[in-house]
Amino acid sequence: MAIPKNHTSITLVDVARKAVVSLKTASRVLNGESSVNPKTAAKVRTAMVRLGYQPNELARGLKAGKSGAIGMIVKNLSDPFAASAVEAVEEVARANGYIVMLANSGWDTGIERSEVESLIRRQIDGLVIAPIGVPGSNFAEIIPAGLNVVTLDQPLRNVAFDSVMIDNRRSSKNAVQHLLGHGYQRIVALGTRPHLFTSSQRVAGYRDAMIAAGLEARTGLVEHEGLMTSDWIARLVFDLHHADAVICMNWVCTMRALRGMRQLGKRLKEDVAFLSFDDFDLAEMMMPTVSAIRQPTKAFGYEAGRLLFERIRRDFTGKPRSILLPTELIQRESCGCKHPLE
Repeated sequence: MAIPKNHTSITLVDVARKAVVSLKTASRVLNGESSVNPKTAAKVRTAMVRLGYQPNELARGLKAGKSGAIGMIVKNLSDPFAASAVEAVEEVARANGYIVMLANSGWDTGIERSEVESLIRRQIDGLVIAPIGVPGSNFAEIIPAGLNVVTLDQPLRNVAFDSVMIDNRRSSKNAVQHLLGHGYQRIVALGTRPHLFTSSQRVAGYRDAMIAAGLEARTGLVEHEGLMTSDWIARLVFDLHHADAVICMNWVCTMRALRGMRQLGKRLKEDVAFLSFDDFDLAEMMMPTVSAIRQPTKAFGYEAGRLLFERIRRDFTGKPRSILLPTELIQRESCGCKHPLE
C-alpha cells in the first residue's frame, strides 16, 4: 500500500485497524513496552511504516508529564560567549532526548519577560537563562512551581536557582596584577553597564589590584557601548588619564575600544598596553596578538545542561547549587609579553 501524502492525518487508530489489533496494543508498541508479543509488535510497526504514521511527540510527552523540550534565553546571540554556551546546552539536551527552544532577549527586560512567559506556555521542562540582571527587573515571580531553572553568567537577585558562573572579581584582579607586573601604573578599566553583577565584580577586582599597589583607580564606565566612541576614548583614556595600559571588561567593549584606538592611530603595545576580558577568535591573529582572559564558554553550557537535567530526571533534588568555573589568562603581545617564538 502506498504511503498517504498527508502523514499527519494518520492516527494510531488507523495503525491499530491496519494491524488488526486493539488501540491499547498499538499504544503499548509505540511506547516500546516489552510485554507485547513480538509477532504482534512487528505487525504494528509494519503498519506504522506502510501508513506513514508519525507520532505526535509533544502530545506523548505531555501525557507522560514531559514536553521533551527545554528553553534557553541569552542576551546577545552574536556574542561568541552566548553562541558557545548555546551549542553546549544543545549537545547536552540532544544526549537526553530533548530539543532546545532558543530565545534572544537583546538586553531588553520586556522581551526577556515575554520570552520566559512564551516558553512557559509551551510547557518546557526546564529553562537555562543568562539574565539581564538590571535593578528592578525580575521574572522569577512568573516561574511556575516545579519548573527547573539554571542561570548562566550571573545569579538572579533574591532568588535561589542553580547557577553557573566564573569568579569575575578574582579573574579581573589577577589580570590587572599581570599588567602591574610589566610596570604599567596608569591602567584604565573600560566597561559597560556598570550596574550589572558581572561588570561590577570585574571593576571591583580591578580596584582591588590598583588599591593594593597604591595606585589610582582610573575607570571609564558607560551605560551602552555605543557611547564608547573614538572621541570619548581620546578624551578619557589618553587626555585625562594618560593611560599606559587599558583593560576592557567584556567582549563588546573590547571591539569598541580596538576600533576607537585604531581610528586614533594608537598602536597596541607601542602606545598603550591592552588586555581584554573575554578572548576572541582573531585575538591571536592580530598584530600584535591580544592578551585576554579566556572564559570556559563551552563549560558554561555543559555544566548548565548537566545541572538542569539532573533536576529534570530527579537525580538531584537538594538545595540550589552554584558552580564557579575557572578562567585562564592568555598572555600575548599586547600586554607586554613576548611572542612565544621570540
